[in-house]
Amino acid sequence: MHKHRKTTRYQFGLRGTLHPAGEKVGAHVTVRDISTQGCELGQVEGPSIGKNCELYFDWRGTHVGLEAEVVWKDAKGRAGLRFLRVDKDSQRHLKELCAALSTQPPLAPHQKEADAAHPLPDPTQGPRASRSTTPLKAPPSPPLHPASELKRRLVPRYLSELRGHLSNPATGATTCVTLVNLSVSGARLEGSAFPDAGQTCELRTECDGKQLVLHCSVVWKTKEQAAVKFSSVDKEMDKLLRRTCANLRLQPPGPLPQ
Repeated sequence: MHKHRKTTRYQFGLRGTLHPAGEKVGAHVTVRDISTQGCELGQVEGPSIGKNCELYFDWRGTHVGLEAEVVWKDAKGRAGLRFLRVDKDSQRHLKELCAALSTQPPLAPHQKEADAAHPLPDPTQGPRASRSTTPLKAPPSPPLHPASELKRRLVPRYLSELRGHLSNPATGATTCVTLVNLSVSGARLEGSAFPDAGQTCELRTECDGKQLVLHCSVVWKTKEQAAVKFSSVDKEMDKLLRRTCANLRLQPPGPLPQ
């Protein structure tokens, strides 16, 4: 499964989160090694071979998000990902990461087989006494962030240019909006004359000939933008929302607040 790799991979060993495409909740994984085109994960229980997913991890104060495809899995909980549609910012982060790891020896084929029986050390726990060689050092982990910030980042967001209408039942007013980004839990809108924060609304948009009708509340607003949080999404509408998100391009997360 490793014969046809065209790029050098480097031992990484940091923790991340893996989301099946369009899913709200992800699972923790270990990014065992990484290159600019893919990576190997440990402790994988998520998507099957051929399925798309999103991988998130923190590196030197930046929250990196990558869209990928699962190309192989084994019975030991490992999986190989191939990165898809990597935008310029994410590609830059990957190149910087690999450049920082390039001072470490790349993984040789015999090392790959040896590592199968020995999980990578947790970079926060120091070397294991049982290892006969000194573990490679992983980049320093960024500081912990509040639980609310981590929860927000667990929901993948997708770039969108969908047009829609936001209705305010309190006044009967309807405004035309553009969905700048979309997730399974909310959206960021561009437009004007938005309802005040806390106001319950109805957002309507259309994708591939099917209409999305989403009850929501305004979280915040500015003169030209607003964020809404979805509520009371029924099963059919939730299924259509997830399918819509899965057909959009993943929005790369920006730098984490310090």
